[in-house]
Amino acid sequence: MPSCPSDDTPGTAGPWGRFARRHLFDYNAAATRRWLLLAAAGLLAAGWALLQLTSLSWMALAQVQLGLAFVAGIALFPVHIPRTRYSLSVADVFVFALMAIYGAPAAALAAGAEVLVGVLRSKERLKDIRLTSIVSTPAAAVATAALCGLGFEALHDALMATGWPAATALLASLCAVSLPYFAGTTLPLLAIMAAKNNQRVSLRDWAHNYSWLAAIYLVSATVAGVLAINARQFGPTVIAVAAAVAAVVVALVRISLAHHEAERQAQDARIAEAEREAQVNQQRFTAAFTHAAIGMAIVRPDGIVLQVNQALCQLLGRIEPELLQQPFTDLLHPGDAELFRRRKESEPGRSGEAISMELRCRQAGGSEIWVSLHCGRFIDPANNLSGLIYQLHDITSRRLAEDKLHHTAHHDSLTDLANRNCFVERLDVAVEGSRLDADQRFAVMFLDLDRFKVINDSLGHIAGNTLLREVARRLSDNVRPKDLVARLGGDEFAVLLEQVQQPGDAMALAQRLLTALAAPVMINGTEVQPGASIGITLSDLGYRSADEVLRDADLAMYAAKADGRHRVALFDQSMHDRIADKLRLEADLRHAIGDGQLSLVYQPLFDLEPYRLSGFEALARWVHPERGPISPAVFIALAEESGHIEALTAWIIDQAAGQLAQWQASHPQLGRIDMHVNISGRDLANPALVPLVRDVLLRHGLAARDLTLEITETTLMGKLETALNALNALRKLGVKFSIDDFGTGYSSLAYLSTLPIDSLKIDRSFVMGMSEQPQNVEIVRAVLNLGRTLGKKVIAEGIETVAQLATLKAMGVPVGQGYLMSRPLRAEQVPALFDAAVLEPV
Repeated sequence: MPSCPSDDTPGTAGPWGRFARRHLFDYNAAATRRWLLLAAAGLLAAGWALLQLTSLSWMALAQVQLGLAFVAGIALFPVHIPRTRYSLSVADVFVFALMAIYGAPAAALAAGAEVLVGVLRSKERLKDIRLTSIVSTPAAAVATAALCGLGFEALHDALMATGWPAATALLASLCAVSLPYFAGTTLPLLAIMAAKNNQRVSLRDWAHNYSWLAAIYLVSATVAGVLAINARQFGPTVIAVAAAVAAVVVALVRISLAHHEAERQAQDARIAEAEREAQVNQQRFTAAFTHAAIGMAIVRPDGIVLQVNQALCQLLGRIEPELLQQPFTDLLHPGDAELFRRRKESEPGRSGEAISMELRCRQAGGSEIWVSLHCGRFIDPANNLSGLIYQLHDITSRRLAEDKLHHTAHHDSLTDLANRNCFVERLDVAVEGSRLDADQRFAVMFLDLDRFKVINDSLGHIAGNTLLREVARRLSDNVRPKDLVARLGGDEFAVLLEQVQQPGDAMALAQRLLTALAAPVMINGTEVQPGASIGITLSDLGYRSADEVLRDADLAMYAAKADGRHRVALFDQSMHDRIADKLRLEADLRHAIGDGQLSLVYQPLFDLEPYRLSGFEALARWVHPERGPISPAVFIALAEESGHIEALTAWIIDQAAGQLAQWQASHPQLGRIDMHVNISGRDLANPALVPLVRDVLLRHGLAARDLTLEITETTLMGKLETALNALNALRKLGVKFSIDDFGTGYSSLAYLSTLPIDSLKIDRSFVMGMSEQPQNVEIVRAVLNLGRTLGKKVIAEGIETVAQLATLKAMGVPVGQGYLMSRPLRAEQVPALFDAAVLEPV
């Protein structure tokens, strides 16, 4: 390794010597070694990150590149903190977001890009920036981000392994590495500077001077964690939206701070000018007053203008004689003149307090401008009497910008309709008016587009936005002028109808809107027919808040969807009753899982040729203590919706596995029989599923090959990405899988050939309809051929007639189940099936 220059050692010859003499001339040996070590670490980390990114898919790589570009771009525009030498940037949020979503390599490159842009962004200082800083500062960021990214991944995996929820583990891990990231990006640089000055790094000074930066990193990590959690749930567009919002916020804050800084500087200049004027004579005051940059007027206590400056004449577009000896209120807009009088009269004349307010003035041509008016009292040295001095500053541009921001805050950016905040404010006024006067009736429509997700997913978000704008236009064109149309979010819209006399009026308008929405629209060459379901509620129900109105209109909308979509439903109390009944049943289900109200029955599966018992399917049953038997279709769907499905599935797997192990022990002559258990999509996404199955198999001593988990075709294909890890992990244990209700959904043959699936269960609708619909025979035959081609066993469900059984056997279907062969049996009924000779049904 070449020697390093020091205080007492001259630089060596060659390229390194020339480099050291040119760039490290003031570095001693210790500082040089530290700089080289930091540069090497950064270079290695950058190379490692680039190498790791080559393994990403082109889509993920493109997203990472966009993230890097955005981080570099946003780093160009920091927000300077007024009256300090510090600047803030939101780029750190997206560095942590890239770490959470794409890992350490992406975060390392993003951190380096941010810091490098930060070092180079000042054109005025660029000539003074040394190469050592250009190298060392990004190197520290790249190396630290790489190490912290790896630490984040390890900590996240560890927390997930201990059972932490995914979102909590991600947020905690990201926040945990934010402080090491802060330390790694500051301490190495301080160490180099300390070595240059032959000093030691003071950790106390470091913590005292830079603790605010640690807080910013921690907040950035927290925000990034929230973004990453939402991105995992709703897709990467969340990050894109957050990036756009961050860019807009930074731009607006920079503009606002620049504007306020300019105003502050101008105000400071005015204050300084006023202080100087107090030290000079009346002639100096008159000269300053005359040449002031803002409009000024001296006014008698009775409101008559005594003196004006040139700036005020220019501001109002008038000459001085037109302003003198006139009431000052004549210069104001008529709508603000009375407001100014009341404000002025409310201030006691002896108080000496100044008046500040914003109002409108009239210019010579009749136009109006907004001014910031400051009125102060003073003692006129000419006559020792009290007087008033007005300062008028043109704020028209600022007020226009504020009006624009107000519009943005109350309107949807995509459709320019009122947004939820605006709608709720207006609805609150309507609710209060109706409460005070029952004759002020109103109605609210809640609209949700039918099949919008299908259109958005198939044609793309741009097409979806085009459709939303078209829907907004049609709604606005078909309501009354006084009605308020709003986009509440996504594909949800609302209409506030005021002065509604009869429920039929609202129903008629709703039907008109449905008709208007039903007309096809061409989007990207594809004809799309918008449709909506509309729920309506009326003020006659005595609402107390806007939230109650929207809640009931939303319930009515869901009732319209349940009736077949593209319909209108009027809210009634029975809808509340159904929801309340559903909530009670949900609470009962939660208790039923632990109170022994649930039981299992077992429907046998049979090999069809030769005919013999081959297994069972475990089916849950619930006998409610008050309602009696509850249909599985009802309580299983309720468990899915309420989040109790994981507990229900865990109970079923444990009970079914234990029962099969017990039968195997008591009837060793049975040979190989297996147990089929249905699981849901939420189960596949549950990280506890694999440990649960492993524990159940070990506890009951059941071979993994004797447990088959059934997943419906629609669920599997809809949650394929989240299901793969669980499927592969359970397959390693030896557990088998079957696709239930095969043929009712949409499956990719490419996936079916590679997924760890052992069997396909033909949906019972095809089997039961073979005699009435001959095409069902061909469907069954096609599924059988597909299963043979892919090496999957085929099982027929719903066999209820001898003819169906004969047809299936003739085709060569290997396994079947149905009421013809056996109804579901209670556990105590199954041994009789073992002991008796299993006869083929005739």
